[in-house]
Amino acid sequence: MPSSPGNLTLCRWLCALPDLHRLRPYWHTLRRVRAAVLRQRPGCTVGSDVTLHKGFYFTSSLRLRLHAGCEIRDRVRLGIDEPVAGATSFELGEGSVVLSDCHLDCSAPIRIGAGVHVGRRTQIYTHSHDTVRRVVPVLAAPIQTAPVTIEDDVMLYSDVVVLPGVTIGRGAVVAVRAVVTRDVAPYQVVGGIPAQPIGERR
Repeated sequence: MPSSPGNLTLCRWLCALPDLHRLRPYWHTLRRVRAAVLRQRPGCTVGSDVTLHKGFYFTSSLRLRLHAGCEIRDRVRLGIDEPVAGATSFELGEGSVVLSDCHLDCSAPIRIGAGVHVGRRTQIYTHSHDTVRRVVPVLAAPIQTAPVTIEDDVMLYSDVVVLPGVTIGRGAVVAVRAVVTRDVAPYQVVGGIPAQPIGERR
């Protein structure tokens, strides 16, 4: 995939500018320019009315698909924590919001559906280390990757951790500081470490 270093530099510079929400003409212009510049970048698809806040960072090789009306708040980082073969991707559905200080490891694809709330300081991982065998030192443990899928209408409260390979079903709710180690059924409410069912949306 062709890259555009100049475009990437401009994207990052625009995301470093202060938001100044109270200066409405400035803020509305900055929102539009950030989305427009990102839209020109190879591998990026940006829908209408997408809002990117200060400090948004993404790895240069990442393919982005941001649907209409979604929002990424302050200091959200989309990184590739471990080297992977080929490009990987991040998708954020229509009307979804990722709140401040989230870290999303896109070593494998992450897909977040429509109308999803990702709470502050949430961490989503798509890689792990195979530390099962004693004969392999932990620092030499091979990397394993698996995608994460969060379906539509999901609520992740603050400080949630989602581990590789997990699918969180439509309409599910994940409580504050839960660690999600396995799939969550649609409309299930989970909490704890590791996350366990504690209720259901009726």
